[in-house]
Amino acid sequence: MKNIYLLLLLLGGFTAFSQRARDTITSVHLKGDRTFTVSLPHSYNKDKSKKYPLLVLLDGDYLFDAFNGAMSYANYWDDLPEMIIVGIDQSGTREDDSTMDAEGLPEEQGAHFFDFIATELMPALQKKYRVAPFKIIAGHDVTAGFLNLFLYKEDPLFDAYIAMAPELEDQMIERIPTRLQAVKKPVFYYLSGADGDLKKILKTCTTSTRISVR
Repeated sequence: MKNIYLLLLLLGGFTAFSQRARDTITSVHLKGDRTFTVSLPHSYNKDKSKKYPLLVLLDGDYLFDAFNGAMSYANYWDDLPEMIIVGIDQSGTREDDSTMDAEGLPEEQGAHFFDFIATELMPALQKKYRVAPFKIIAGHDVTAGFLNLFLYKEDPLFDAYIAMAPELEDQMIERIPTRLQAVKKPVFYYLSGADGDLKKILKTCTTSTRISVR
């Protein structure tokens, strides 16, 4: 879907049907504070018993508005359900946050960021907000490659993965379909590339079309 980025950009301003707030979490793993933006559905305060799917955005500092607008627009036309959107601020840290070794596994800052999401951010969000069991993660290029690491757990933390123009190492290209076949619960996987992406990334996306979806 080559026009996905243009569509998200055009819909970036359609945010009238959500409640937005900035929040900060003090992380032991990151040895400091990390800021994120939360968008709650328009109906969040109307039904205190209703739970919502959770969408976690890596690169939230620039992807948040686009996704929030697109999701609000789709919900307005009943194409998608309302959901809680959390965009993690990675301005100036995205490369370090996505650090992986030669085997395509998290290391150094990447390992700390992985643990921050899995053991600090996600429990905090589930405690503070009414989060439904269905959880989604999305990212772009280096963060789109990094998000695949959550597939490697025996019980993957997320139920759906949106990888936009991901940078994938050879080992990761081979490992992802293996993991998707091995997981016992349904997992949704979306991978995309656009004409404006680097040739290396487009080649990766083309090669990765053999990745299966369950």
